[in-house]
Amino acid sequence: MILIRGIKGEAYARKIEEGIVDCRDVLSALLYPPQTGYEYSDYYEKNLVRALAYLTGRQYPDLHDSEFLYSILIDYYIPHIYVTYFHILNSRSLEWLDKFEDDYYFIAMDVNLDRITKTAIGNEFFGDKMTYVNNICESEQNGMNGFYVACMCSIEDLFENKNEMVPSLRVYNTLAFSLLHREQDEKFTDIENEFRIIAYDCPRVKNGKLIQIPRETMIYGTYGIKYKGILEAATDTVFKSNSFAFSNPNKMLSSILRDEHGGITIDSKFKPIDIRKISNDYRFLGGKAECEKYIKEMLIRKPKEKYVNRTVLRKHNLNDENMKDAKYVSSYEKVEY
Repeated sequence: MILIRGIKGEAYARKIEEGIVDCRDVLSALLYPPQTGYEYSDYYEKNLVRALAYLTGRQYPDLHDSEFLYSILIDYYIPHIYVTYFHILNSRSLEWLDKFEDDYYFIAMDVNLDRITKTAIGNEFFGDKMTYVNNICESEQNGMNGFYVACMCSIEDLFENKNEMVPSLRVYNTLAFSLLHREQDEKFTDIENEFRIIAYDCPRVKNGKLIQIPRETMIYGTYGIKYKGILEAATDTVFKSNSFAFSNPNKMLSSILRDEHGGITIDSKFKPIDIRKISNDYRFLGGKAECEKYIKEMLIRKPKEKYVNRTVLRKHNLNDENMKDAKYVSSYEKVEY
């Protein structure tokens, strides 16, 4: 499967020459949807917000509600999830290319798909085709979604005790369902044909306690006020303001959100992923002219899809003696969208 991506900034695009692609954190994009010049990049992930609300016990989600936002910012998972997207080569790829401004640079890779799940599986990341629906409720959360399995495979080596993986898997799969199902709005056309890669900084379990890396963060409030500090899971940390109007520039995260009435944004963070785990053929293409040439060549001699065996399908007889004590747990939460 040939994937193509447009990136602003030649230096960022050339990272692929070392096998590196950057993924942007989803939280900063939710709080401030990007205006990149790419027609499809400003899609608002409202179903992701609904999934976040479900996981944090909120019935009527308002992302900028100060209490809801606080619960998200101190979460072990949500500030540490990243996404990037590619276009899947098809007969309308030249139309897709026309949607870009002239200052973009382009990269491409021939991705290796897992034979069973039809996903790309790396270390702490996986990729899958976007599913386009009129309404997300049309899609079945139960059953065998290939990306549920892909997510598990991407993090299983991080846990010596595989039982400790289950809480993380449940969160990631629940959120991935919303990220991989895009509702068709008035802007939708099938030109987009997106393949998404979801990455994460998965928390580890140490001495029975969940451990997550801190995230250095700049919070942008109203009237140009900035707050610099660190987001730490399950902790109301102190941020320092740049305002000289405050007698004390130090403020707790919860106080900032309350005083700003939740009307804040945060700076973006990027996670580099090693796409050599999912591709043996990746390249920097150059500008739009070079990308156009590549698309035309690939449409003429489109390579066959490449498959690898990252997963194994086994069937078990539940009546077998060694299966009687087996325990089964769900790998996702069913969200009422």
